Amino acid sequence: MYENRLLETFSRSNPDILRNRLKAIDYVHADLLAEAGTPIEHVIFPRSGLVSMVVDLVDGDRIEVAMVGAGGAIGGGVAIGATHRLCTSFAQLPGRAWLMKSADAIDIANDSPDFRHLLYMQERYIQAQAQQTAACNAKHTIMRRLCSWLLRAQDAAGGGELLLTQEHLAQMLGVQRASVSMFASQLQEQGLIQYRRGRLHITNSAGLAEHACECHAVLSQQRKRLLPETLERPLQAVG
Repeated sequence: MYENRLLETFSRSNPDILRNRLKAIDYVHADLLAEAGTPIEHVIFPRSGLVSMVVDLVDGDRIEVAMVGAGGAIGGGVAIGATHRLCTSFAQLPGRAWLMKSADAIDIANDSPDFRHLLYMQERYIQAQAQQTAACNAKHTIMRRLCSWLLRAQDAAGGGELLLTQEHLAQMLGVQRASVSMFASQLQEQGLIQYRRGRLHITNSAGLAEHACECHAVLSQQRKRLLPETLERPLQAVG
């Protein structure tokens, strides 16, 4: 009923605790959801779409360090002592989310080791993404990074079409737009993706994985290791 794996997992053994503590929001591409350096007033639980966590540079560029879909949360560190946001978060793909006041998240975490553990492991996974992204940006070619990023985005968003401009893709990868354009064209010529007017669809995931760096596979393993309960059971659709 919650469309978010963390909340679904917790609610199975705690069906009443979340009642009246969640507020529904919608977002579209580029909506600012959280800003680095600001107090954590809410924990964000995406229900659909995709949220990028980025580092803001002084020249206005943003470099992505993690992405969060309907399997996770943003700001969950407040339950284990965090007070301010380290990254800016904005909507990469349009979707919906639940907001939980930080005070409520802290209260639930204090009363429930299960809830605190879920949020802690989600924070571990975000940290794992940031570490892997740093290594990826330093060592891997743009083509391999692009393929890995697309596969990760597809996983986090739950499949389907990705609404992404070349300019935005380039910003997330920290490369020139011309590079993204060239490599995306090559992937399309090979029949691995379809990309037109900012609409990207992965047509051959296995083929794309052959061109990707190891970072997609490594983070998939990390996610399954850190968040097994949230991944093994399917989401319940809202009627």
